[in-house]
Amino acid sequence: MPSNFTSSPIECSNCEDIVEYVTDWVGDKKALGKFCKECDKPLKEKYKLCILAAGKGTRNTTVDSLHKSLLPLENKAVISHIIKSVPESVEIVIAVGYQSDQVTSYVKEVFPRRDITFVEVKNYEGQGSGPGLSLLKCKDHLQTPFIFTSADTIVKESFVYEELEENWLGVSSVTLEDSLNYCLVKGSKYLDKLYYGTGNRAYIGAAGIYDYRDFWDSLENHKIIKDEYQVVHGFDGLDKIRLIDFTWFDTGNDESYNNTRKHFPNEIVAVKNKESLFIDEGKVIKYFSDPKKVTKRVKRTKFLNGYAPRVKQLNSNMYSYDHVPGTMLSNVLDDNVLKDILSFYNDKFANNRSNKDTEFLSNCKNIYQDKIYSRIKKFANSDLDNIKFINGIKVVPILELLNKVNWDSIYETAIPSRFHGDFQPENIVHGSNGFKLIDWRDSFGSSLEVGDLYYDLGKLYHALVINGQVVLNKGYSYEIAEDKAYIEYSIKSNLQLLLDHFETFCEENLLNWDNVELLGILQYIGICSLYEDFHEGKYGKFLFLLGKYLLTKKLENGRLS
Repeated sequence: MPSNFTSSPIECSNCEDIVEYVTDWVGDKKALGKFCKECDKPLKEKYKLCILAAGKGTRNTTVDSLHKSLLPLENKAVISHIIKSVPESVEIVIAVGYQSDQVTSYVKEVFPRRDITFVEVKNYEGQGSGPGLSLLKCKDHLQTPFIFTSADTIVKESFVYEELEENWLGVSSVTLEDSLNYCLVKGSKYLDKLYYGTGNRAYIGAAGIYDYRDFWDSLENHKIIKDEYQVVHGFDGLDKIRLIDFTWFDTGNDESYNNTRKHFPNEIVAVKNKESLFIDEGKVIKYFSDPKKVTKRVKRTKFLNGYAPRVKQLNSNMYSYDHVPGTMLSNVLDDNVLKDILSFYNDKFANNRSNKDTEFLSNCKNIYQDKIYSRIKKFANSDLDNIKFINGIKVVPILELLNKVNWDSIYETAIPSRFHGDFQPENIVHGSNGFKLIDWRDSFGSSLEVGDLYYDLGKLYHALVINGQVVLNKGYSYEIAEDKAYIEYSIKSNLQLLLDHFETFCEENLLNWDNVELLGILQYIGICSLYEDFHEGKYGKFLFLLGKYLLTKKLENGRLS
């Protein structure tokens, strides 16, 4: 018998009686939902939840080729936020179509114990498709009162999921300008009608259907609106529909998604256009728009000397691994641990060296020179590039500056070795069993096994100076006045200490510190174009200015201090 429980009257379908139920703990395991106190069997809720996730969601382009239901909010997918809003005992039906493999594999990985049914909708685009068709495809699984919601709708209020005893429609206030994008609502306490045009109250894409038989009868007698099969025809068959006002977070288009993210600000990493990170229910899931990156990353784990977590490929664009317990190096204050990471890297990676052949040198040119010149095209000859002074230092246009770099010297100094590829404090976890490395690079040019030792060291340098956590907290800034720019940024004290240890470590191990600094600086220039949507593009511009400033000082003076 369970040791702890909360209870209230409910009908148990097993006992066929009104009994108390358990919601807290069963033995030493947290109960998934409600359990009958009399027969210790799970109790089912009196309604189901249906999530409509079949459409393409073309209005949101924030993350390339990622299904709209998987857009990250605080590094959890939108659909995950929806699923977690309902009691764990609620059965869930999800309509899938476009990128269905992404949705199903993510949900199954994160919620393996939830009662979830996936319904395939083949006609998810074109004439006759739409939320009405998706919902109708789920009819056989929804022969009971149910709540449905679109996969791009999140609400703050959770009380509606406690029970379903009447028909209701979710609404929210919108501006007159935005109202043209939504189906609008007339009525005060109950629905009078739905319409398209202008107004100040919109249907949010979520509703509770208590009289489900009447709803299905009406939905089947549909009409096409704006080339789509809409759900609104189902409401025509219901006598009374209560209007419930919600605090609505819409993720359906780029603008509304970016606004919603401001209400979910606790991101671990910045959102990028080509990749995403999810940390959800003890799982870490990485998404890449390029399937080759996923395949390579999975293969590369065998070359990381046992210090990467065991990964599982979920689909062509995602892989997963269990969350690594411990403390990120950027949060470690212990001086001894900070020193240990350098010895660790030297023993487990740097000392595993290979022959310096033509393929390796070709990969170096590809990674350093070719990639930077390719990526910097967006900023070259721009107004930002034409700024003449940064923090009082005279600078030249970026292409002219890059042409001053002695690239041959970089290739001559390069050392082929085992590599991680993104060796920086947020990707190093320290725990009871020592160090674990996460978020490794997929390749060094064409090689999965061999990279330049200095590439990892340069990565470490750049992330000690400009740390990811500081960036997320906007610990950087820049100002522009005519042809002058002024930049400012914070450095964490523990990482400054590690930076000092780092330089000493390189000197003691006969590693070229000047080359480490140079490659670290070039990192800022090489990645600045990847952050055009982060912090409204401010971070990418900051990195560009920082890179030009530091590279100018380095080339003119040889050292930065």
